[in-house]
Amino acid sequence: MLSSLAPRRLFAILLCALPLCLFAETKVSVRFTNALKDDVAISMYWRNPADRNEKPVTHRFPRGAHEVVEAYTGHVFVAYDDTREDFKEFYIDEPRAGESVIDVVVTELIKKTAIARFINHSPGSMELFWKNEETGEDIRVGPFIKKGHFFELDTHKGHVFVAKNLRGEVLKEFTVNSVPGVREEHTIGEKPVAVFKNMMKKPTSIFWFDTDSNEEVEVHETLQPGASHEVFTHPGHKFIVRDHMKRRIKEFTVSADYGKKETFRVDL
Repeated sequence: MLSSLAPRRLFAILLCALPLCLFAETKVSVRFTNALKDDVAISMYWRNPADRNEKPVTHRFPRGAHEVVEAYTGHVFVAYDDTREDFKEFYIDEPRAGESVIDVVVTELIKKTAIARFINHSPGSMELFWKNEETGEDIRVGPFIKKGHFFELDTHKGHVFVAKNLRGEVLKEFTVNSVPGVREEHTIGEKPVAVFKNMMKKPTSIFWFDTDSNEEVEVHETLQPGASHEVFTHPGHKFIVRDHMKRRIKEFTVSADYGKKETFRVDL
């Protein structure tokens, strides 16, 4: 067996102290074996589902060697080469009956790609095309993207994309600049702008009302008398204005469409 070619090392990850313990199911031992065809060393990283940050959990180990990690089912681990451009993800499933150690064999790594997200803030639906620079052809990628929606895909730095409305008119052209593994956002059209003008004689505060959590998120702490404040937002978003005593004064709902501006007067 490949794992017999190197001494066994046990790396105990104290993950119970982390938020992931809320989701942990079964504690298991996982043996990662480097079985790559090429003579390439790898390192294993654990991915935190809360923020997707990755933490190293093994030393670098060569082809033919293995490392053992204590983990929980449901965890995700990533194998990287030294450049961290080639990788492979592994999801730890429940062990089979009688299995004390879960074997994960790393047989290949794939090239990490850039991620591009295209957000449609134009007045209507749109289509996204990849520009084939060799043939000059625009090749459609993905579904129709409705107003206020987004579409993301794996791509590479230097790739060119074109957004078109349903009449075939070009709305915008983009060149991907993101490095592998990093998400890059591109916006078509502009978000509506909400303008709050304080007509009162005392300072006020502006809060966005998150309908998912039913919480108020402060977007501007102190709006002085006679002053204005602009916020990029979305149609249907709600805002609450409170006075300096945090008493609720008014509530506003944005009705402006994308690319438009709406002004709200803060008064009694």
